[in-house]
Amino acid sequence: MKLLLDTNVLLRWVGGGILPRRVATQIEKAEELHVSIVTPWELAIKQRRDPSKKLITGVQLWTAMGQMGARILPIKREHVAGLAVLPEHHHDPFDRMIIAQGIQEQLTVVSSDERFPEYKPAGLNLLWQQ
Repeated sequence: MKLLLDTNVLLRWVGGGILPRRVATQIEKAEELHVSIVTPWELAIKQRRDPSKKLITGVQLWTAMGQMGARILPIKREHVAGLAVLPEHHHDPFDRMIIAQGIQEQLTVVSSDERFPEYKPAGLNLLWQQ
């Protein structure tokens, strides 16, 4: 399975947080692991806004991704075009781009975000909906 990790999943994976066993197993066995370029961008903005949040640093993120064998997924024009036609179920711009990338690249998105299942009719493959 080819997976695209949402920011919340990557933070749990790297930070030793709890993931359902079946989700952790799928991540461990993935044919390909991807992390959107919006993830480090999102983390940098959130850390800057609230330094009291103990988010991972950029160095920790890149190190963890290397250890996982995860690839950075850049933003392509197809992703932006797909984003433009997504329904407005979710208003977080980072999550919307991850959804658009997952659909356009035919990757299974791993997320616990409760709004992500609303994009299944738009073509989103999803692992781990709450």
